[in-house]
Amino acid sequence: MRELLSKPSTRILVQLIVSALILWALFKDAQLDAVWQTIKGGSLWMLLAALLVKATGLLVHETRLWLALPSPRPPLPRVISLGLVAGVLNLALPARAGDVAAIAMLDRECDVPVPVGTAAVGVTSFLEAALFAFFLMAVIGMGAAQWADIVGGGQNPALWIGLALLSGCIVLASMGILGRWLRDKPLPTSRVLALAQQTLIETAQMVGSGRYLMIQSAAAAVQVVVVVVAFSLAMAASGAGVDDPVTAASMVLAVSSLASFVLPPTMAAGPAAASSLVLTHFGADPTGALAYATVYWVVAHLPAVSMGLPALFARR
Repeated sequence: MRELLSKPSTRILVQLIVSALILWALFKDAQLDAVWQTIKGGSLWMLLAALLVKATGLLVHETRLWLALPSPRPPLPRVISLGLVAGVLNLALPARAGDVAAIAMLDRECDVPVPVGTAAVGVTSFLEAALFAFFLMAVIGMGAAQWADIVGGGQNPALWIGLALLSGCIVLASMGILGRWLRDKPLPTSRVLALAQQTLIETAQMVGSGRYLMIQSAAAAVQVVVVVVAFSLAMAASGAGVDDPVTAASMVLAVSSLASFVLPPTMAAGPAAASSLVLTHFGADPTGALAYATVYWVVAHLPAVSMGLPALFARR
């Protein structure tokens, strides 16, 4: 069974089946007309604002990749364009294949060596995850009562998130130390080992700069805030009546992000389950929760697709 699930095609099929079952369970008793009427009762202007803010978040994300590259950097528009392509590929392909494509495009289009591109993509992703972990812990603090209702009073998710964050920091620091130690060592004859050594060396140079980490962390914090604002606006756009839209949207985003490790957001089951799980604790009825899940999916994917596909087709 493990060997079967290790195949990408089988894994995608299982994810599709599980997602379909979750969506069927959530929507089987729902009145689709009522969900649509709830969305119609929302604000079209808020939906447009949410889409615009989410698109801005994508541009911030790709600008962070540009900032991660050493000087002299390639032109910013070119890096943003290939980053948008990577984003749309990540929506369609498993195992973060878009990140691998971004490294290849940096090498082919921007003359950025593969070890440098790998280190830049890796550090950028790690700092984004680290800032998002801090965001998760803040969300848990803001909605402590709701979290206790959702996960049970005896559970402490902030502790597990903190431990995961600490583990990630230890791994990154270890890579930096190992990279410094390998700096003066000869490259192995194996191409794979040589690439790994060069990537560690580049990572050490990046994480060894306090200015670099400060700029990247600040940009990652801006990106997290922009994303939270986008999905908070989506709450008003959906027509779901909740008591605290910002905290509610933040919790749905947090749970959806955790669910994305198992079910890709493109398949819609994660955000739908997260909305149904969270929003009922903020005063929304099941119909309102499904209305928000629908708008959430649109805001999460429409900007990435509409910006990424033209950039992708331009490379054909």
